[in-house]
Amino acid sequence: MKKKLQHLWFDNKRFFLAACLIFLGGGLIGYFQAPAVETVVQSLMGQLKEIAERIKESGGGVLATFWMIFSNNVLSSLMMMALGLFFAFFPIIGMLANGVLLGFIIAKYSAAGVDPWVIFSAGILPHGIFELPAVLFAAGIGIRLGLLSLRSVGLLFAPHNGERVKNDWYDTLKQFPVAVLTVIVALFIAAVVESSITPLILKATLGEQLQQLNLLK
Repeated sequence: MKKKLQHLWFDNKRFFLAACLIFLGGGLIGYFQAPAVETVVQSLMGQLKEIAERIKESGGGVLATFWMIFSNNVLSSLMMMALGLFFAFFPIIGMLANGVLLGFIIAKYSAAGVDPWVIFSAGILPHGIFELPAVLFAAGIGIRLGLLSLRSVGLLFAPHNGERVKNDWYDTLKQFPVAVLTVIVALFIAAVVESSITPLILKATLGEQLQQLNLLK
């Protein structure tokens, strides 16, 4: 299994890095252009509100929170991976949107007097060290599939590359189950931390301040 994971990383690290750059670009846009993207962000916030409402309807306990976070993240990540077949459009848009959302939230809290580094270290980093790499890796797999789709279309104009494209498809699809399992395991750990540990850290560091500035109101 260790060798499979090593090969998985080696073959996909450049696509992972591409997803990181897209996410970072979205984050910078969301942070420095918060007023310009507020309308877009509000629509994204609507999805977060729906998740929060479903958690409340389920009782609001740790298990309900865990399941809602885990199932939502897994569904989103697997969709980015699979729908990457459509020329990488969905993973690129997904990473850009997530980056904009994160940058916007940090900008808003920062403008309200909350240290953005405290928000990051207390509210994002504990579970983010598992969640962000998993989501970015899922997007990277989607981008890889999208580029393969483009290369397949390109065979109409350069049929001599057919064997190489065929081999790349074989390698990618062969690794796909391991990639899916890796993403799911990382998201499971992230959801456990986010539902049980992150709230305690936030409460200890920022207390009632976050409730007063709650962006999901």
